[in-house]
Amino acid sequence: MAFPPQKNTTRKKDDLDRPWEVGDAIPAPEAIVKDGDSAWALFDELTRQHEQKFAETAAATAPDSLSGDHRGWAATQPAGRSLSASRRESQPLFTLEGAMLVARRNNRVCPRPERWAEFAALLPPRKTLRGVQSPPAPVARSAWAITPPLTKRLCFREQIEWADKQGVLENVIAFMQSMAETDWLHMGED
Repeated sequence: MAFPPQKNTTRKKDDLDRPWEVGDAIPAPEAIVKDGDSAWALFDELTRQHEQKFAETAAATAPDSLSGDHRGWAATQPAGRSLSASRRESQPLFTLEGAMLVARRNNRVCPRPERWAEFAALLPPRKTLRGVQSPPAPVARSAWAITPPLTKRLCFREQIEWADKQGVLENVIAFMQSMAETDWLHMGED
């Protein structure tokens, strides 16, 4: 394999706009090392030059809607019923996010098979135009040993989402909260 002939051109120090070619030296900055008071004086000078680029800090202007003697006070609501309290009342007490927090606390995967069957019994079937649709089934005992933990967790999540859509999320959360920690399968356990 032949290489192209290298050009033996001399470059000027300020010739940095030209593209690099094979054989050219890679440009490197010249380092000037200064110690002590002269270096500190140079730093102060650079800082002063940098700060000159910015305008002095000015006082903020007040909005026109506030008069001179009321500028420090903004409109408030009575303490009895705040906006955040009315917003909290409009939100449901039991949410899918809350159920998932309970389901994943302490790195939980899903209930162990005995309790998972009880959990699945809480899920009602859905009536459709074509008949009745059953809720997602838990992992079968015969497949328990070969099913990865993340697959079990996804299956359990589908059941919690089903409960939310069917309106039985409150019962599901109550059941999960009543379970002992030993009734749960955790990540890293068999």
